[in-house]
Amino acid sequence: MNWIKKHYERAILGAFALALIACSGWLSWQALSFPDNFADRNSNKKPDNTISPPDTKSVDDASLLASNPRSWSPHEGSLFVSRPYVLKDDKIFDPLEGNVPLHPPITNAWLVKYNLDYGDPDVANEDPDKDGFTNLEEFLAGTDPTNANSHPSYHTKLRLTKFDPVPFRLKFGGDSGDGETFIINARDAKARTQFLKLGDMIDGAPYKLLHYEKKTANKNDMEVNVSELTIQNTDTGQKIVLVYDKEADDPTSYGEFLYLWNKSKLRVKKDDVFTLTPEDNRKYKLIDISAQEAQIEDLETGLKFRIGKAE
Repeated sequence: MNWIKKHYERAILGAFALALIACSGWLSWQALSFPDNFADRNSNKKPDNTISPPDTKSVDDASLLASNPRSWSPHEGSLFVSRPYVLKDDKIFDPLEGNVPLHPPITNAWLVKYNLDYGDPDVANEDPDKDGFTNLEEFLAGTDPTNANSHPSYHTKLRLTKFDPVPFRLKFGGDSGDGETFIINARDAKARTQFLKLGDMIDGAPYKLLHYEKKTANKNDMEVNVSELTIQNTDTGQKIVLVYDKEADDPTSYGEFLYLWNKSKLRVKKDDVFTLTPEDNRKYKLIDISAQEAQIEDLETGLKFRIGKAE
């Protein structure tokens, strides 16, 4: 310590020399590591000129909103927008409350459920999903009016427009005495008498002679001929028993229908099978018909349906 006091200037000079040596060492180390610090900026590497695509999501969203502007639909209201009301019979009416339907029998709740405009006076007859069925028909069937794959059965579009029975009265006139030849009078075929055998077809009708049973009965102490001749419709398989000297009707009849789904017309013979567009794989059979209604059967399910007369 005394030495430092005696040689103060030398001590300062020595400390400065040591500091200078330390700085020189640090600078030398920095100089040696200089290439490593700029390795990623090596001019020998090819520059990457790839331009990243810009983020256009916000622009695309704005374009979508511009091309599909929002439309008003029934809602329950919000902080700034009142729930919708309807003026009916000079009174303000809340369709979301109460039990008064705006378009009976369709309920207001059903219209609101499917976002249908209950302010439209013709909403019951509209077809928003373009499946060929109106909102009223979809409501009655319990289907979704906004989904084209959900709709009532196509047979509900059938209406009977005409009942067309074909008159063809037949009368069995007995056998010719040998039990093999039978007399048939076709009353609506110019009263022509035919002499036929079992297995023969009746001229003018799709009937074949099938079976004969000679019979008698006692009436008022008299023996009466009640022999029976069974004939069969070769188209339908239906059998008719003709009793001697009694007239019988051929039950052949047709129904004419209007198919509202595509406004086409159908003429169907009783007991015939038919299909309805576009369900060409589903088959129906006309099993009964009258002047007021027809009855068809779904051959796939066995279910029977009544077809009413067109208004």
